[in-house]
Amino acid sequence: MPLKCLLISDDSGIPFYSREFDFEGIDATLLSGLLSAVGTIGKTLFRQDIATITFGKNIQPKNASKIIVISKEFFQIKKQIFFVFFYHGEHNMKQLRQLATTIFMESKQSFRDRTPETQQLRRNIDRIIELKFNGLEGW
Repeated sequence: MPLKCLLISDDSGIPFYSREFDFEGIDATLLSGLLSAVGTIGKTLFRQDIATITFGKNIQPKNASKIIVISKEFFQIKKQIFFVFFYHGEHNMKQLRQLATTIFMESKQSFRDRTPETQQLRRNIDRIIELKFNGLEGW
């Protein structure tokens, strides 16, 4: 399961975290805004907290490129956090959901802040990935 990138943003399109984000010519803020819109539309229209966008002529699971958006919500302040995974090939949805939930729960206070300390948040998320999801393929 070749994971290419992880991007975490809120529903206003502000990127909080990105890892392996090296897409030339694409601004993280612009992409974050687009993907936040996709997540919001999916949640509103389909009442689903996961959206998958598939690219390519051959969209068989082993060959497809995908963008998977998992949303987590702060109900009391009406704010959503989007975990966006860029994949090529097959993926393990259970592992992605666990990663999103773990990061959300352990970084909840930072996500709640309007302007979180991004360097501290980055260190926190990197630590979570390294300690709890070390076997995540692609990194």
